Amino acid sequence: MMNRRRRSKTLEKAARAVRDTDEFVEHVFNIARGFAAHHELDAGAGVRGVRQALRAFDKHAGALAQWLKQSSRAGSAEHQALATLGGPQTAAISDWLQRHARAASTAEGKLAGTKLRQAPRFAARALRATFEHHKLKVSQQATAKKQSDAVQLLCAIARDGGDPTVTPAQAREWLIESTRE
Repeated sequence: MMNRRRRSKTLEKAARAVRDTDEFVEHVFNIARGFAAHHELDAGAGVRGVRQALRAFDKHAGALAQWLKQSSRAGSAEHQALATLGGPQTAAISDWLQRHARAASTAEGKLAGTKLRQAPRFAARALRATFEHHKLKVSQQATAKKQSDAVQLLCAIARDGGDPTVTPAQAREWLIESTRE
């Protein structure tokens, strides 16, 4: 059964060119919906959320490292609290926290202005599974003159899902990567 909320006619035409069944077209539409949801996270809220989580880790790791430093003073409340816990290796813990806080800060800097790129990864895996389910061959051909059905369909899914920048060469790479996982 076809879903009443259809995607674009262009996507339907591309899907029907591969396999002219309602079930196949519905699977492609579902992949496009998933791509759109992942793309929205990739481009905005997802990256922002990861950066915020890294900042929170950095902040809390720094505060905990400071607390551990204060616990090294005999007679302090922190020192007594750790002694009650059995006196863990505060130097090793403090070193670990400082290294990982620096790593979080570095990772946050690398994420600035980037996309997570989960949408094409999701779509390539789902498209591969759909092709296998429908007993279709997944070819990754992507030359200047000819692209395989899978590459063309992945590009159409990306366009329909909100990312018109996916090229056949990129689609080919995502399909190749999906075989490695």
